[in-house]
Amino acid sequence: MAWYHCQVSGVGNFFLGYRPNANRERRLGALAFGSIAVTETSQEEMDFIQRMTSEFAATINSYLTQAKYLHERDRVQLLFDVTNSLVSKLSWEALFSAVADQLSKVVKCDVAALALLDKKTGELFLSGLRSASQVPVDIETIRALPDGLPSGEALSTGKPVLVDVSDFQRFPSAMYQRWVNSGLCCGCSIPLVTPNSVLGTIELGRYTRQPFSQEDIELLVQVAHQVAIALENSLAYRELAEMKERLAVEKSYLEDDIRIDQNLGDMLGDSPAFQAVLRSLQVVAPTDATVLILGETGTGKELIARAIHGLSGRSRNIFVKVNCAAIPASLLESELFGHEKGAFTGALAQRIGRFELANHGTLFLDEIGEIPLELQSKLLRAIQEQEFERLGTNRTTHTDIRFIAASNRNLKAMMEKGEFRSDLYYRLHVFPLPVPPLRERNEDIPLLARYFTQKFAHRMGRRIEAISPAAMDMLTRYEWPGNIRELQNVIERSVVLTRGPLLELAMPEVGPGFSAVARKSDTGVMAERKRILQALKDARCVVGGPDGAAARLGLKRTTLQARMKKLGITREYQ
Repeated sequence: MAWYHCQVSGVGNFFLGYRPNANRERRLGALAFGSIAVTETSQEEMDFIQRMTSEFAATINSYLTQAKYLHERDRVQLLFDVTNSLVSKLSWEALFSAVADQLSKVVKCDVAALALLDKKTGELFLSGLRSASQVPVDIETIRALPDGLPSGEALSTGKPVLVDVSDFQRFPSAMYQRWVNSGLCCGCSIPLVTPNSVLGTIELGRYTRQPFSQEDIELLVQVAHQVAIALENSLAYRELAEMKERLAVEKSYLEDDIRIDQNLGDMLGDSPAFQAVLRSLQVVAPTDATVLILGETGTGKELIARAIHGLSGRSRNIFVKVNCAAIPASLLESELFGHEKGAFTGALAQRIGRFELANHGTLFLDEIGEIPLELQSKLLRAIQEQEFERLGTNRTTHTDIRFIAASNRNLKAMMEKGEFRSDLYYRLHVFPLPVPPLRERNEDIPLLARYFTQKFAHRMGRRIEAISPAAMDMLTRYEWPGNIRELQNVIERSVVLTRGPLLELAMPEVGPGFSAVARKSDTGVMAERKRILQALKDARCVVGGPDGAAARLGLKRTTLQARMKKLGITREYQ
């Protein structure tokens, strides 16, 4: 202990004592005593002061040492807590909030944000945010290029960037000026970098002028290193999960393609109406123009869409179909655009939407008139801009898709009633392609009927050689309200019931499909009487049974009896 004595005018004696710690590694300060009276200090008093000063110095040294160890403990504990959070299964938004809360206990800050780099667009977007109440921010709106941002400089140099009020003019980005205008006085950007990737930055800010210390920065760099590794692993896992899901869904679509015969019957036809469709199809298929297929249920709109895809430059990529009428309105948005885990009640896992799945391929939106009005604006943006966001995230996904839509409803009439958006209608109505109903291509029915007969007979192991003229006449007279789908079903049912080489036609009950034809003229009545008499003759006057006239005509026995009575055919044939 060294003591210095001096006299101060008007004060008296003044004693200054200095005591370093024993190992001379820390200089604690000085302890001073003064008195107004000018008196000599005794040796006993000096010894007492020296002992007291030594005790005081030891206490201060112990306190500072303890504070240092506690601070180091807090830093180490923070790294442990951050590690525990990073291995949890929280979403990144919740995860960063937890990390920021832990970080703020050691490094004081008023704003903390996680800015991630979108490698497709080159933009930074906020994936997590913790801010003071005076800064209300919707993070989904925060997206900007790194140029003009401290985070951009941090990413380009790979080093932390410290800023204060004197540096703000160096960063003119509107995104950053929003924080400056909110009262930010200093901040730092810590890069999130791994040996494999540049991921983004951790952003911290203060509303006080107290700058971040070098010790703070060293700790933040360690935390950022942990966060970067966990983030890289998470993104890699998400990409693998998405790839696995994508492959599984693509596999199911490819299996559907294999099951669908590329020469299905409804793509056969020599009628002028159908040939006009084929010519239009061949014109539009090589382009990427949006096609709107219009036609009644069962006319083969999906097959037309698949043919367009098959003749396009995207034929080697996936064809994705969405039946908008078959999906509940509450789930349709998720089905189209996908969702993140926890995006809504029941979203137990991440899901890839059909728009994302169809990238580089063709997306077929069947029955598009059934899409709810409130979802049509999002659909329009996805078609127009070729971009969308999954439910539960602000990350924009860009796609390259050829769109084909179909409807059996009058979309123009729906538009005029306010049931369908006009902008969406005109966006889809680039190349309308009407598909005629089967009754307008009557001459194609024999070709289609023979095709379906051979197809189902081969599948069921039946040997059916022909369709009788009477049965074929019955097929061509029917108006087919269900179109080709109904014809296919009738032939399949007939093949099931047939036991011989001649198709036993199982037509629907007498109804609207026959009534219009039957009333056309008396010639039609005479022709029907003639067919029934011929069938009775071929069946040797037997009405029922597998070889009876009713079976040959594709009618029930009671139905044939009713027609015989109406046409005056006597009971001797029954």
